[in-house]
Amino acid sequence: MNARFPRRHAISLIASAPFLLREQARAASKEIDESGFVPIGGIDQWISIHGRDGVNPAILYLHGGPGEAQSPFPEHFVPWESDFTVVNWDQRGAGKTFGRNGGASTPGMSTPESAFDRMCQDVREVAEHACSRLKQKKVVLVGQSWGTQLGFASIMRWPQLFHAFVGTAHYVSWPESIRGQESWKREQAVAANDQETIVALDKVAQLPLTDFKRYRTGNKYRFGPSDLEYIKSMSTFTGPPPPPEQGDVADWFGGMDFSSPRLGPIISSYDARKFGLDIPIPFFVIQGRDDHVTPFEVAERYVAQVRAPVKKFIPIGGGHFACFTHSAAFAGALRQHVRPVMKTMRWAGSAGLAAGQSSGWGQ
Repeated sequence: MNARFPRRHAISLIASAPFLLREQARAASKEIDESGFVPIGGIDQWISIHGRDGVNPAILYLHGGPGEAQSPFPEHFVPWESDFTVVNWDQRGAGKTFGRNGGASTPGMSTPESAFDRMCQDVREVAEHACSRLKQKKVVLVGQSWGTQLGFASIMRWPQLFHAFVGTAHYVSWPESIRGQESWKREQAVAANDQETIVALDKVAQLPLTDFKRYRTGNKYRFGPSDLEYIKSMSTFTGPPPPPEQGDVADWFGGMDFSSPRLGPIISSYDARKFGLDIPIPFFVIQGRDDHVTPFEVAERYVAQVRAPVKKFIPIGGGHFACFTHSAAFAGALRQHVRPVMKTMRWAGSAGLAAGQSSGWGQ
């Protein structure tokens, strides 16, 4: 040190060091709240990124449906955002992405196989975008219902992009789902002495498992109480029938109408075991105990069968929409089981988003 450097200046710097470190920590820790259209797979697709701290590990959420975009319901993800930055994407042919492009200008959806492959490629591109935007090397992939099919195929193709895969309302196979649903519906119909439903279930039992009449029969018993409350709450967004012909609600319904027939054959022929039983990254299933759409017991048996670096089956309250109706429990499971796996991983490539950094969003 220069002998002329005043001692009092040195003392002042030492005394102010804790303050400076706190200020640097605040600068590195930055809430992130942004959304817009990003070029993905040759079209503009809607992506939002929300979290209390941009240096938290990122979750890329894959919505269900197909076509059931979650952009109208950001409040569902708030409990997740304390420990993770949530990347929410309206998939090709869904929600705001469908509204932006329409059916005629949504390429890659000509056959179920090409649509599924194109959407898996979209998952890869969205994950890469999130990593670049957040200065992270990987993301946690979370899929719900249909999103578990899309997500599982993606992590098997590009495991290097993902810290872990988390399934909820986890699809294992269509036949097992149908058998589980029918068993539950029959049990409820017998308890209610509902002879009409019992006869209808007997009648469709002779049809192939892939016949959607089997899926639709007895649907009054399909959802548990918390799921019914969730569906009712969506009417705040959708409003009373008939739906409008323009705007976000029209795009939301239009996306489901566009996506379902194009991807339905993928769903009805799906079996996760076709990918093999070896999963290359940590694997978690957080399943609602009252899920009778993608039955709880089927998902539990599947997790017991597979092999992964880390795996865990985590029951929580709720049904098919447990990640939303019991979002605090879901977030707690993420915190308790997923984050510890990542403690030895360096998820941030830098100290997070620098102040004033351009977002890079499209218009």
